Amino acid sequence: MGHAVTKNTKYQIVNARVEVCSGGPDPSLLFAEVELMPQTAKGKPVFYTLSEAEGMPAFYKTKESVFDRFMDPTEDDFSDIVNNHTLYEGESYADFFENHKDIECYEGLRYLIYIMRADWDTTKAFIKKTKGKLLNEIEIPKSDAEEDWENGEDEDW
Repeated sequence: MGHAVTKNTKYQIVNARVEVCSGGPDPSLLFAEVELMPQTAKGKPVFYTLSEAEGMPAFYKTKESVFDRFMDPTEDDFSDIVNNHTLYEGESYADFFENHKDIECYEGLRYLIYIMRADWDTTKAFIKKTKGKLLNEIEIPKSDAEEDWENGEDEDW
């Protein structure tokens, strides 16, 4: 039996990055990735990736970084990631915040939303400040999407 990641697993933030991809008339795609190291005896890094297009989030969980594969994907790469590694997909962030009770590593996913949606300088400083720290020991500011959800504002028009 594999090692189940429990809600109480502590994760160390190894690295994180964010990138915007836009191809001409297509809506821009945003990608954020965080590499976490479970603080367990046999901990192996785990990568959580967030992709967002037109306000619709999708989270992926993989054993190695798929960030570069998203930046320049082949059709097969994209299908493989989406079909085999999707953790959560939603119409909006409101759905995600509303139904997060059973979502694995919720704080890690909040971290991704924040670094994706904060302004560039804030994001760079936040990543630098949090690298090497345990996820459960840092304060993750609320993203605009989380604040909108709390205030009952749906971002869909």
